[in-house]
Amino acid sequence: MSPPPVPIRREIVLGRNSTVWRRLATHPALAGTSFTAIGHDDLSGFDFSPHDRVWVFSYSRVPAENHAMLARLGAAGVAEIAYLSSSSAIVTRRTRCWEYPRVKQQAEDEALALPNGKVLTVGLMHADAAELPAGDNIATSYDMLADFMRSPAWTDGDGRRRHLFRIEPRPYRTGLERALARLYGAALDACGAQPCLLRPIDLLLRLLGMRWYGYTFLSNRLWISTTS
Repeated sequence: MSPPPVPIRREIVLGRNSTVWRRLATHPALAGTSFTAIGHDDLSGFDFSPHDRVWVFSYSRVPAENHAMLARLGAAGVAEIAYLSSSSAIVTRRTRCWEYPRVKQQAEDEALALPNGKVLTVGLMHADAAELPAGDNIATSYDMLADFMRSPAWTDGDGRRRHLFRIEPRPYRTGLERALARLYGAALDACGAQPCLLRPIDLLLRLLGMRWYGYTFLSNRLWISTTS
């Protein structure tokens, strides 16, 4: 029989200056709750307790820094480490050419290697679906994330994960943009395990104000094919 869970008495957010936490800090769903937000620089000297749940919003492009952060939390003996990951990490099933998904996937694996580690996977964050790129998006609203943090339920991955997102379709601005997205998908397939060959095209699409390219495009496609 497994031991009873340790009661959570304090909620800590590691990543005080992250974009996501800045948007959540004043969210109405978290009114009346007590979240303590700290920065990465506070980590080494912070007095953690065995009754803390730590929400890890902090992120570094350097894998060794993410490793050191998670190792510090593991050594602190907190009740739970909830690592905020990205739906884009799924693209590592096909390629590791993009840095951000690769680093997030590595941090996911390291968080789950800790006995008290859990992974919360979110999609494209938005306050309003109109902010999202055209096409079918794997997306998470700030309302969804705030509600989850107020009352977390880890319903995936043997109770150690939560996939907190839904499919949000957004219209293409023109028929030409829709056609370009179809052609881009075909080119992505043709590139196989080297989709970063399309980076010059990604740059052009970005200049044209089209934001559905790159690992966003592939991760949306992979999740939709997995969940449909």
